[in-house]
Amino acid sequence: MIGTRLPAVDLPVADHATIAAYLAASGDDNPLHRLPDLAQAAGYSDILVPGMLIMGQMAEALQAWPTCAAIDWILCRFVDPVVVGTALRCEGRILAADPSGGVVVRLTAGVGRRYSVVCEAVIHLA
Repeated sequence: MIGTRLPAVDLPVADHATIAAYLAASGDDNPLHRLPDLAQAAGYSDILVPGMLIMGQMAEALQAWPTCAAIDWILCRFVDPVVVGTALRCEGRILAADPSGGVVVRLTAGVGRRYSVVCEAVIHLA
């Protein structure tokens, strides 16, 4: 069980419409997520995908894993900005047993070995 790799999943690519809908629902008003001119002035080619949107996609990917019965918690670090339209791959593996009876899972999302989001979660297995 420890060291078991979860099947890699390609996360849905966030486009401008997806980000606009997320911003409206979440109340996120970060201008780097809304204003292409500002994002470009900051050195990015376009607006940035909200990290919490990616975190939600990663949690959905984890929940869809057939052996995952429940997610107790998930904690993420956003280590590299993601520009709209970037295709991210989510990978994971079981790191350790948890005292609650679950297991600790490490998840990463990125392009190749360049990670944009790194998460740890405690899940219970089916």
